[in-house]
Amino acid sequence: MSFRICSTVLLDASSNVAIQSYGFKLKRVLGDIKSVLYYLDIYQVDEIHLIIPFKGEGSNPVSLYNSLKFIPLSSPLSIGGGIDLKSLEMISRDPYFERIIFNSAFFDDHEVIRYAAKKMGHQAIVAYLPFTFEENQLAIYNSKIDAFCGVDDKFWDDVNNLSNEVILLDAYAEGTKQGFSFSVLDFIPLPINKFLISGGINESDIFHAKQMKLAGVSIDNKTLHNEFSLKGLR
Repeated sequence: MSFRICSTVLLDASSNVAIQSYGFKLKRVLGDIKSVLYYLDIYQVDEIHLIIPFKGEGSNPVSLYNSLKFIPLSSPLSIGGGIDLKSLEMISRDPYFERIIFNSAFFDDHEVIRYAAKKMGHQAIVAYLPFTFEENQLAIYNSKIDAFCGVDDKFWDDVNNLSNEVILLDAYAEGTKQGFSFSVLDFIPLPINKFLISGGINESDIFHAKQMKLAGVSIDNKTLHNEFSLKGLR
């Protein structure tokens, strides 16, 4: 698969609006989800990653995901957040959703991931791993407990075996243009071509990621704040 420039959209499940997160803290409402997806479609991003950041809260997103099917969209759409076996039954029956994004399931609930792979194929499984990286110490966010925690080799083995790609979100850089922490890649024992990087992405990061032969980048919602063109970045 060629290098892709994607966009991540966070969705507030309670109000059905897109939100902007800065440094992994939700601070800004962008607008209704239909309008946000419409403009990303105009920008011609290669894929949209739509994520509901429950952060420790319980969820049942079946009705919400079902409503998304009625939004006209030509860009491939991947979705994540609170996905369980019940919601997978609905998602897997509809070709509107191309891929499924998991976070906490990689920590303790591989059943739902394996079921998704059985229904939609291994290529549809994406790991979403927000991280902090300070003093060469890597911590990965687990949405179920709403905390960053250390992980071991078994965790990375599971991510590698169960997912087709991995979205690495530089949590503290999210919502800025300060640049992605590329040095973190030296501490993650996964093939380089599995990574989509996100958080703090600027133009030089995009070119660097392409040179490194990463799978791509996923630019956060700041792309909607001003005129944005992908033509010169591909």
